[in-house]
Amino acid sequence: MPLPFEQNPPSGVSAFTAALSDYEARSWEGRAVFLAERFATAHEELVDWEQRRLAGNPLPPLAGLTMTVKACFDVKGWPTSCASKVLAHSPTAEENATIVTLLEASGATLIAQTNMTEFAYGALGVNTSFGTPRTPLDAKQERVAGGSSSGAAVAVARGYCDISVCSDTSGSARIPAAFCGVVGFKPSRGRYPADGMKWLSTSFDVPGFMTRSAQMCQMVDGVLCGNPIDVPLPKARDIRLAVPAFYNAVVVDEEVRNAVSHCINVLSGAGVTISEIPLESLQLGTKIAAEGRIIAYEAYRQHRELLQQSPQLYDPLIAVRLKLGEAIPEKLYQDALETLQACREQVDREIEHFDAFLLPTVPMMPPCVDALEEHSHYLAVNSRSFSLTEFANRIDLPSITLPIGGLPIGLMLTGRRASDSNLLAMACALEPFLAINT
Repeated sequence: MPLPFEQNPPSGVSAFTAALSDYEARSWEGRAVFLAERFATAHEELVDWEQRRLAGNPLPPLAGLTMTVKACFDVKGWPTSCASKVLAHSPTAEENATIVTLLEASGATLIAQTNMTEFAYGALGVNTSFGTPRTPLDAKQERVAGGSSSGAAVAVARGYCDISVCSDTSGSARIPAAFCGVVGFKPSRGRYPADGMKWLSTSFDVPGFMTRSAQMCQMVDGVLCGNPIDVPLPKARDIRLAVPAFYNAVVVDEEVRNAVSHCINVLSGAGVTISEIPLESLQLGTKIAAEGRIIAYEAYRQHRELLQQSPQLYDPLIAVRLKLGEAIPEKLYQDALETLQACREQVDREIEHFDAFLLPTVPMMPPCVDALEEHSHYLAVNSRSFSLTEFANRIDLPSITLPIGGLPIGLMLTGRRASDSNLLAMACALEPFLAINT
């Protein structure tokens, strides 16, 4: 299904007016993307930027661009609800999260707070309290947008904003980006400030964002890092990509495997070197984190008091998973963290001769909302959805998903440790090759 806006619509007043008309024409279910908004004030700010531009005044780099913020980041005047009834009536934030402040200082205009999986504990975007956003790439509007940053992805895909601030624990920025046909970036830990973000996992959460192009992603990254990072775009013939050998054994939907195979052929034909290598340590890292129950242990401790005070306000899907962390021994958790560090060093050695490794972002097409009502099936599909994205979080590698044509499928590039700038430059160089429909 074609997007209702061109891939990179003009920023500013006219684009925002068109986007707002589209949003307001939708049913409640179609408007489950936002939890709070400041449309009128945002319009005034965009008019002001437009007048300054026409007057020839110097402008900050993001002037005229619009942004949304996931509901797990503080925005002054709004409750940081994490799309949960538990926090829906909590006191409003007194200050913005630093990442929001940095983007606003660079000219970005805040328009709304986006919906999400409750407390970011789920990769499909299902939210029984505030609605489940659907991917714009499904004409019937039956398929999920993905999560946990569900509203963020829909906001970018429908042209409601240029930049969506979100978080990524196991793929929360990249999975919905893939399902909605936009770019999603998970940076290295510590690259962007995380204060003002409510945590799910203190070991794996990072702030990230979505945009409609890798080039805009690179520009936002430069702003957040304090200055534009001048990394020249590599030539296709100079890029070395690896495909993990275990990908051949992964259960992948036929449409996804065909699309990724097409991309590999196109990139190879353009001169990119693509080699298959074992990369067994990636799977080992995932196994260590799962067996050590790292996320469950940390998530429960973030929620222990709230679970005791207001258990009835939690989404049952989320409450059950959170409570499982109560019985996890601290030694199991600590041992897993230590073992994971050695695994990271092994991954570094295995990919040192490559710029990135390549995988589909999600091994399946977005599922229908109605098919996720049964609890055990939901959990199985949820686990499958982040099975390829979680490597980057466990090993702490930068990772980006790029859209493939007009499909709800992403091609994911995951770079070497702390190689964020090089990964973004490479994504900018390769993105045009993926624009051709498969």
